[in-house]
Amino acid sequence: MLGKNYFETRKKLSSAVTTLNELGEGCGVNPARITLLKNLMANLKDPFLFVVVGEVNAGKSTLLNALFGDDLCSTDVLPATDKIGFFKHGNEDHEFEISEDVLEIYRTNAFLKDFNIVDTPGTNSIELHHQQITEHFLPMADLVLFVFSVTNPWGATTWDLLDRIHNQWKKKVIFVLQQCDLRTDEEVSAILEHLQRTAHHRFGQHFPTFVVSAKKAFLAKTTGVDKDALWEESQIAGLEQYISGVVESSETRLTKLINTWRAACYVLGEVKEKLGAAGEIIRADSELLSGLNGASKIQLERTLIKCAPLFEAFDQSFMAAGLQAEPFLESEFKILSTLTPGVKTSEDIENLVFATTMKAVRRSVGVGANAVQEDVAQLWDRVSVEMQENFNLQLSVGDDGNPDWEESRKRIETEVEAITAETLKQLDLKGELGRRFASRSRGMWTFVGISTVAFVIGFILQSQEISPWNIVSFGIGAGILLIGAWLGSRSVSKIRDFYSTKLAEQRKSLAHFQKKTFESAAGAFFHDFVHLFDPLRQVCSEHRKKYDPQLKAIDVVEQDLAQLERILSPVEKALAAQAAAKQKQIATNEEG
Repeated sequence: MLGKNYFETRKKLSSAVTTLNELGEGCGVNPARITLLKNLMANLKDPFLFVVVGEVNAGKSTLLNALFGDDLCSTDVLPATDKIGFFKHGNEDHEFEISEDVLEIYRTNAFLKDFNIVDTPGTNSIELHHQQITEHFLPMADLVLFVFSVTNPWGATTWDLLDRIHNQWKKKVIFVLQQCDLRTDEEVSAILEHLQRTAHHRFGQHFPTFVVSAKKAFLAKTTGVDKDALWEESQIAGLEQYISGVVESSETRLTKLINTWRAACYVLGEVKEKLGAAGEIIRADSELLSGLNGASKIQLERTLIKCAPLFEAFDQSFMAAGLQAEPFLESEFKILSTLTPGVKTSEDIENLVFATTMKAVRRSVGVGANAVQEDVAQLWDRVSVEMQENFNLQLSVGDDGNPDWEESRKRIETEVEAITAETLKQLDLKGELGRRFASRSRGMWTFVGISTVAFVIGFILQSQEISPWNIVSFGIGAGILLIGAWLGSRSVSKIRDFYSTKLAEQRKSLAHFQKKTFESAAGAFFHDFVHLFDPLRQVCSEHRKKYDPQLKAIDVVEQDLAQLERILSPVEKALAAQAAAKQKQIATNEEG
């Protein structure tokens, strides 16, 4: 691609300018600056102008096809006319006659967006048109290609035209010795030497001269079989490199490129200033809101550490309830109670444990819930101050400007009380103890009954003076009573052990669920605190949706302009040095 580096640089700048125009219009940058930037970019996209001169059959059309790799100038495309053909890009192929001598030819070939071509008639008829060429096209031309056919490089009309224009435009002129594939290398060398010698003799200088076979170059770019060999034989690489150098070193174009880049940098500064405040607010809001979860988690951990004695109080209240119920248990072990067991004793024990524990838990959990509320309220106050100081944002969520924590605090109490009651019900002291009391009573009645029968038999035997069986019967009755007393004592120990074991087992379970439920409810309290900021989070989200794409676009543009600075700054310095040298030379000449 001709001028690849220049067009890549322009493309990057164009992309940055397009983005800046959109950003600038969206954020209220001065419209005059946007218009200026658009105009600078539009001027920068003015196509390069190449003027091609040469006699009929010199190979001009083939050369143009080869340079651009497209069949632009085939005989069935060019109009059958001796007018000057001015090729431009168009959305469809058509021609427009702008004067008696000039025909504008619009083609869809993509390269015409960057290169306009003036294809002149053969120089043997150029006398009719040279005024148009010299006065209209040459002042605008970036490069004039004088094409000589290797079969006849001495056509007088071409040299005559060059003789008329070289004094004013010679810095833009190059020679192309075309169709070198029609001669041997020795013949081409001799013709080239003669061509250069003639130019030096007539004009006192050498013009950049290139020997090419445009036909082979075109085949190498299109339908040729051995493309590398064809390209090497065409010798057109040097010509393309020279033209690229002309494109990439055009002082006028480079100056426009630099001016557009500087204007883009200025507009970027204004866009950043306009959107900077929004970006800073989004960043700060995001930091604050993202920090809320962390701050809430840290404060929750501190609160739970502070509430650790609460769990000990829960445990102590349960054990105290168990101790308070022991007199009921002991009363059931008395002889009279054993023989006439109260059906409500086990129920009384269960009710007492439940009621005593629940009463203590209600009292303790209220203190814990209040502690959680105080810590959440302090966190709220701190965050409110930060928002007021950093964003001038006054948070207000309740009638008095503060949140109502009652529901969240009440939830802690309700959930802990509920899990405590549910866990206590699993004790089932009423059923378990009732069965054991009944079993003990039946056993005791069995021994009492048997011993009574033995004593009755003893009294009967004694009344009948049947000895010693009366004594034996009394002994048996006494023994049975002793055995019953011993077994009764053992049952008391078993029931006590069962009661203690049951309380110990339930103590662990109760402590686990109470702590877990309190921590969960306290966490929900802090979660409620975080959710108070959902409206602000929603606003920030909407701001991000609106501004994030713009801020990201600014970053991309800033990076692109920074890359362009690395490319264009050395060029700018070189142009400045060149201008200074010219001024110095002019001053020296004036002094001389």
